Amino acid sequence: MRLFLLIGQSNMAGRGPLEGPDFNAEPEKNIYKLDDNGVWLKAKEPVHNDKPALVGVGPGLTFARIVLGALNGETAGLIPCAVGGTKIERWVPGGDLYERAVIRARLAMESGQLSGILWAQGESDSEQEADASAYKDRLFKLITSLREELNAQDVPFISAKLGGFIRPEEYPYTDQINRVLESAATVFDKFFLAESDGLTHKGDYLHYDAASAKELGRRMAEGWLTFQ
Repeated sequence: MRLFLLIGQSNMAGRGPLEGPDFNAEPEKNIYKLDDNGVWLKAKEPVHNDKPALVGVGPGLTFARIVLGALNGETAGLIPCAVGGTKIERWVPGGDLYERAVIRARLAMESGQLSGILWAQGESDSEQEADASAYKDRLFKLITSLREELNAQDVPFISAKLGGFIRPEEYPYTDQINRVLESAATVFDKFFLAESDGLTHKGDYLHYDAASAKELGRRMAEGWLTFQ
């Protein structure tokens, strides 16, 4: 099984409205997710369970579908670890979410090979100047440490830019976070940054609607495929 670690905050976890075909869909035949108890289940939306009352369509499932469409006969395992509203300080070594992600990834790796790390986060760090200023050091530490701890030096790290619709009066350092993400693409091997141009929010100027969450997943998958 090809394994993909999903980390970040709400736009990775998924907040797109769960309606119509997404709500009524049958579980996938060759895509699994690791549930909160460490059990593999056939995946369907929502993939995450970080905030059950809010969770919805995210990029992870579409990512896996696109990837498997190019890899005939393979199986994917998603490791959902994203948690809405979280700052990157919880995603560096010693942070609770970082440590939980490592534990879950290692458990999953008993069933397959880690083939990608997907990251969508930064909104919470774009509110205060101090957080935005520390973001580069924290992001670089996250990438380096995860690859070391999971023996994943050659595993693609697929990130996403923050949405262009985010209101600067509420999140004034969004552009600064995006510049840090751009800089990571020039420093790290096998790092791909998915653009957010043209993606739309669900009415709150913060979270992708279902269609845009899927499109982000498609863009991230196309980036992953460039390394294959």
